[in-house]
Amino acid sequence: MEPLRTLSLESASPALAREYARVDEALARVDDPTPAWDAAPYGEAAVSSARSAWIERMSAEHGSFPVFAALALQLSEAGASFDAEAVMLRMALDEVRHAALCGEVVAALGAPPVCVAPRAVAPLARHPACGPEERAIRNVIYTTCLSEMVAVARFVEALDAIEAPYLRAATRRLLADEVLHGQFGFFYLEAWAPWLAARPAVCDSLERYLRHALAVIETRLAGTSPRPWTVTDAERALGVPDPARAREVFHTTLEGAVLPALERYGIRAERAWRARRVEPASESLVTLA
Repeated sequence: MEPLRTLSLESASPALAREYARVDEALARVDDPTPAWDAAPYGEAAVSSARSAWIERMSAEHGSFPVFAALALQLSEAGASFDAEAVMLRMALDEVRHAALCGEVVAALGAPPVCVAPRAVAPLARHPACGPEERAIRNVIYTTCLSEMVAVARFVEALDAIEAPYLRAATRRLLADEVLHGQFGFFYLEAWAPWLAARPAVCDSLERYLRHALAVIETRLAGTSPRPWTVTDAERALGVPDPARAREVFHTTLEGAVLPALERYGIRAERAWRARRVEPASESLVTLA
């Protein structure tokens, strides 16, 4: 079994803690005061479910940090613009900030703000048959246009149901950054649109790649069936994810927004979706939660 490590909010360096606080404040998109947490209206069972969800989210958010950091290096290899590299690095930093915010929520809900994570970081797909430009485009599409756009939709779904003011505020802080993460891929494709338009063979290659990538991400983010439990009204009011809605949100987001947007850049994403299938020999892909 792969060794695990513990993530926590503790800092051994007051100086680093001060610098982190400055960075977090500078990057925050939402500056509304955070309401106090009040568990009384919801019951311990619902609060326990919410704690578990935020602990899982803490681990997932931190797990996205090395993916974006590695992708920033791939953008550099592809000759991306300075602003694209910088925004990707900002997104990597956002994921560390998000993990810390999730830890603060876990603590407010009455649990130690810690989670476990793998000690080894899964490598970002290299797609050895591609040049650096297409490799970066493939991974940008997978991580932002697909994964992060689904994450945005799920945050919106949760926010619509959350009644607890403290958790609404925390979710809004996450969502404010996640919107950029979902938009980045389309900003990047817009910048590379002339390059793609001059290379129809690359667009054909991207379609072939998407047949596999869409099948993989459907399995990882939509699953095959809902979990065998139902979210209660109290859990829904605390933003506990509803597994019965996850698949519908995934398909609505992908089919209604993501695939048509990719089509604008000469990438036949809708045809790839209809022909999606997992290719066993294909290089593994990293999923953002």
